[in-house]
Amino acid sequence: MTWQSRAWDRRSLQFEALLAYNERNRNARGHGANGGLFMAVVDAHYDPIIQEELVVWGAGEDVVARYRERQGRGKVSKTTWCRLDGKELGLTVGYDDVKTIKVVEHGNGRAIITGRHNGQLSLLSAEPDNFGQCIAQFGPVPKNTPQYSEPEAINSLDITDNGSKRLLAAATKSTLRIYGIPWAGDVEAEPLTTYNLREGTVISSSERLGGARWMEQGETIALAVSGSKDALRYLSLTPTGWSQHVAAKSERVEREFAVKYDRTISPNSLEPVYMHSGAKRGTSLLLSSWRDGTIRLQDLRTPSPFDAIYQDNVDPWSNAESLMSYGTERFVAGAANGPTIQPFMTLPNDHPTGRARCNLAKGLPCHWHELSRSLYFRPNAKCYLSDSLRTYRTNSVWSLARASDVSSSFYIGLSGGVIEATLEQTPETYPPTQPTVDPNFGFEDWRAASKVGPGYKAKMLLPSLMETGDGYSFKGNDRSILLPGLLRYEGPRELPHLQAKLVKHHRLDIGYQRAEDFARDSD
Repeated sequence: MTWQSRAWDRRSLQFEALLAYNERNRNARGHGANGGLFMAVVDAHYDPIIQEELVVWGAGEDVVARYRERQGRGKVSKTTWCRLDGKELGLTVGYDDVKTIKVVEHGNGRAIITGRHNGQLSLLSAEPDNFGQCIAQFGPVPKNTPQYSEPEAINSLDITDNGSKRLLAAATKSTLRIYGIPWAGDVEAEPLTTYNLREGTVISSSERLGGARWMEQGETIALAVSGSKDALRYLSLTPTGWSQHVAAKSERVEREFAVKYDRTISPNSLEPVYMHSGAKRGTSLLLSSWRDGTIRLQDLRTPSPFDAIYQDNVDPWSNAESLMSYGTERFVAGAANGPTIQPFMTLPNDHPTGRARCNLAKGLPCHWHELSRSLYFRPNAKCYLSDSLRTYRTNSVWSLARASDVSSSFYIGLSGGVIEATLEQTPETYPPTQPTVDPNFGFEDWRAASKVGPGYKAKMLLPSLMETGDGYSFKGNDRSILLPGLLRYEGPRELPHLQAKLVKHHRLDIGYQRAEDFARDSD
């Protein structure tokens, strides 16, 4: 994974949007800046044997899939698109929209589990020959109710597989239902267990279960509860059944990072953190995003040395809607207020100290500013995509997904489409003399226009990058600071007057490098 680690360190990320241009959905949903745009929820899967990547997303009442198979270095990938048309099934815009989606292995193939706003939970075939064919329904099957009433919408799905059993957790506004995944077709699977948050406890009528994630090999389920002073909770499995607990609260974290636990949580943000990417053993470490702008890494059961609080050091009030972790090395946050992606480094490194005394006007730089003078210091960064997506510039990033732990791409679900983000290094010469994507797992032709499916258009995005500090929250984050420069990606170009060694060792991808970066070193 050395190639990918280097690309991450240099912020070598490129983006392509797959946007729906079907006006039927827009006209039925309404108008406005983002009116008529569905909220895309996305998931992905990778088959290492045939080297095929599958990405699926809910596009309103429809389900869209793209299959892409590597054919070898220097060869064109085999790409296939499939679509399940909800209108043909009698589904309506808005009321029957897909709210959450998961890809699972099923028999000798793959299947998709979809949870809809109308409460319908289905297991569908994900094989191209019979894509969208219903394998099973998960009960209780919702009854036909007036569309002006509020259905028992499926807010989140998660699957655990510890080798001996596979279980599905489906969260609605007040209940958590746990199912086994049926192998046979044409069945109605009833829940193995149903846990009602309102039974046996006094809670506010405004409290709603927004999301649930499996932890600790299926022994624990993390819960995000909106409208509650105890927004982060978990269920633990006991001999008598499931019992509900409030997540551990650390006095050290409250004191060190000046945060409280009674703020609103982002229900889509729950993300388990494994000790290293690829390890799927049980973990009690969880990332969650909160509306006060913090992203919190904590042990659900007890306070631990791993507990930490992350935050944008430039705009500390911006909050994340969704999160995706890469072991304990890094995680990616999707913004709640625009098409923006922010990678955070989580490994302990030269953690800046003494920022509270930072005063550049008085000549008192902190440790972080001292490190920032070096080309080799790599602070966290934020990738802004709004310049290329002006119509979508107020959209939230509803979901993030990657096909496997070795994938060099990940997918971003926003209103109106999906963005593919790929680790791709800007070549020093053009045409490039070396591969610009991961030579082992990347798709060299990932930007080929021929791969776009019916009803969609592809658009390359030019990101702008801002370096935002070490990413740790601290008491002085709300203080005014000098706004870092915004670096617009300029693509491959020749820089003959710069020293080749410095270009290669610059902390950023060559597409973000500027001549003034080397002024002091060249003198």
